[in-house]
Amino acid sequence: MRQVSLVLRYTKTVKLDIVLGENCEVKDITISGDFFAYPEDSIERLENRVKKCSSRECVENAFSELVGVVMLGVDVEDLKSKLIRIIENCGEEPGK
Repeated sequence: MRQVSLVLRYTKTVKLDIVLGENCEVKDITISGDFFAYPEDSIERLENRVKKCSSRECVENAFSELVGVVMLGVDVEDLKSKLIRIIENCGEEPGK
């Protein structure tokens, strides 16, 4: 297993804590920070949809959950891109 933590600064701060298992599958993910999302359970639903993702397509489908969600202070496309990059590069050694 591999754990990755990122702090992203937009107009608000977003922290991603991700645990990747074998085959680069997301075992656990926590998205936190001082941003706002409405409806309030939308981040929890996104986290649940991202779990078990190991591909770009899966992450993109999970983020489709955000249609109609208001998120203030977050660049959702950048957040999605960073998560995809983490999954696609999980087999590489850290620092490369």
